[in-house]
Amino acid sequence: MAIKRQGQALTPNLRKRFFLWSALILLSGGLLLSAFTYWNTRRLLMNEAMTRSEVILREAEAIRSYVHEELRPKMYELKGRDAFIIEAMSTTYVSTRIMARFAESMPDYVYRRVSLNPHNPLNLADPFEEKMFDWFGEDSQRSFWQGVVRKNGDSFFISMVPDYFTDACIRCHGNADDAPQPLLDRYGRDGGFRFKAGDLGGINSVSVPVSASLRRAWQGSLIVFIVSIFGSCVLLWLLNFLFQRLVIERLGTMLSLVAEKERRSRPGGIGDEIDELHASLGSLTRYVRSAQKGAYLEPNFIGDYIVTEPVCAGTLSWLYHGRSSTSRDRAVSIKLGYADVQQNPLYRACLETEFQLFEGLSHPCLPTVIERVDDALILESIHGQSLVSVLGKGRLDHRLLVPFFSQLCGLTAHLHANGIVHHDLRPHILMLDKEEKVRLIDMGLAASDSQADPIAAAGLGPQGDFLYMAPEQIRGKRGDSRSDIYTIGVLLYHAATGRLPVTENKRSIKGWLKEKARFISSGQYRDGLPSTLEPVIKRALSFDIQDRYHWVEDLQEDLDTAFHMMKR
Repeated sequence: MAIKRQGQALTPNLRKRFFLWSALILLSGGLLLSAFTYWNTRRLLMNEAMTRSEVILREAEAIRSYVHEELRPKMYELKGRDAFIIEAMSTTYVSTRIMARFAESMPDYVYRRVSLNPHNPLNLADPFEEKMFDWFGEDSQRSFWQGVVRKNGDSFFISMVPDYFTDACIRCHGNADDAPQPLLDRYGRDGGFRFKAGDLGGINSVSVPVSASLRRAWQGSLIVFIVSIFGSCVLLWLLNFLFQRLVIERLGTMLSLVAEKERRSRPGGIGDEIDELHASLGSLTRYVRSAQKGAYLEPNFIGDYIVTEPVCAGTLSWLYHGRSSTSRDRAVSIKLGYADVQQNPLYRACLETEFQLFEGLSHPCLPTVIERVDDALILESIHGQSLVSVLGKGRLDHRLLVPFFSQLCGLTAHLHANGIVHHDLRPHILMLDKEEKVRLIDMGLAASDSQADPIAAAGLGPQGDFLYMAPEQIRGKRGDSRSDIYTIGVLLYHAATGRLPVTENKRSIKGWLKEKARFISSGQYRDGLPSTLEPVIKRALSFDIQDRYHWVEDLQEDLDTAFHMMKR
């Protein structure tokens, strides 16, 4: 059900995304549950088959051992050394006959005693058993094997043990001329002879068919999957219903209150409901901050210029859009100090320094000053989006990354060449216009060699945002060109990885310094960073100012090389 908002339907993009992600998660959960069920059932079946086949095999081995160690010596004692009664003295014959009777009551167990050269042709090894002869023959220490084998389209769990001839076995398996006559009469002189003591004479095995069990395990897991999908559909319907009632409808109500201006300016929409609400609240925040910081802006005129909506806040001043009332409504930007700045002599001196720097500098990334009117600086019209908004969407696309930092380094080099250290290159005061041209709109904390520095003269502590400040600035010192290079390193890392090097902003000064030192020393900077940028980032963010780039031109040269290698 689409939500109505003053006659306009709210496209349920958020609900669709929630529904698709929920369906994907529940489907994946059903698949994992059925796969786990099959794996666990198969594991239990294999363990049971392994245990039972091993027990049966050990029983067969016990029968052979009994014939060899007790029954055969007793028959020799009763009948003489030349006597040989196959039914009582042949270990192979007795064990296979007893296990054949056992198989009549337990058809799921198949016992075999095989050889590569048997007396009885029925005991000839098949191709798989021939491979196992080779396997046991490679290492005489191998005394047991278990595994699943496919034969004639069915699966069997097989346990095997090798059988080596002893001296007592050679009478029946050595030279045919020395073999007992009853053995020759039954099997002839062709098979089962020419062995020596210690030879691998045969393999005893027990096979348990498991195809039917595995099929039942698969069917069971399929039933679990079907049941889980059915349950997931019911749960998905319930979640979708609750999400519609508890989230979407309430979001629609909120947007109807705060988003009218945004919807009029963006009739095509800007994303889902959360994106639209974010944009609306951002607009509302700008107006609230404008009302707070420009409370004394009465009337909304500066000379011949009309002040309109705010653009963004700088360190000491607010940047507004405006227009000329005498030059055919020519669009301009107006830089005006905050009310509390205007009333504080120290901050007013810093604002005056900032205005003089804008008036005295010329660079493509700096706005052109039209004139100064009273306490305001009239600039060419500046339009675009702040770097904060761009980086808020994640890492900067390579198409923007290269030209942005090329322009930023060029601008910073221009400032340094004119004896100016900016001290505050935050993304909040950097903008990208429609032509993707970088615009620096604030220099409230800048210091110039040609002017007195009010901040240094007043002995103020750290000034700026600790997230972007160089360690020496956090200690309360006024930095030099290397401090700006550190901030460029922070911006570069943020743009390349989508996150800031240090994000916690509730530390003491000591905590900030410790965290910034640990970030580089622990190698955290490598996480998610393109390998070509690693050495540049590491040097730009060096905790020790002496290890940092000394000139922004050197940084730009290394960046150009790194960007060139990234394109390969």
